Amino acid sequence: MVRLYGIPGCGPCEIVKMFLAQKGIPYAFVDLRKDEAAAQRVAELLGSPTAGVVLEWGRGVEAIRGVSPARLHAWLDRYRAQEA
Repeated sequence: MVRLYGIPGCGPCEIVKMFLAQKGIPYAFVDLRKDEAAAQRVAELLGSPTAGVVLEWGRGVEAIRGVSPARLHAWLDRYRAQEA
């Protein structure tokens, strides 16, 4: 399962949610406004809890800044390669 770190109402987060659902990838949304430890971790990765979308799964963690179809498909390729 993928953990998607973000804040409710975040446009890029909503796009990533739709992408994951469309690709049939199970995910859990982690609300950074409610989970202080997660917000701290994301801030350490990005410098700010609102500087991008963070995806975490069994073997990886990745920050996506500037969500686009090309970046999401590139992430999907890496995700599938690591899960295989």
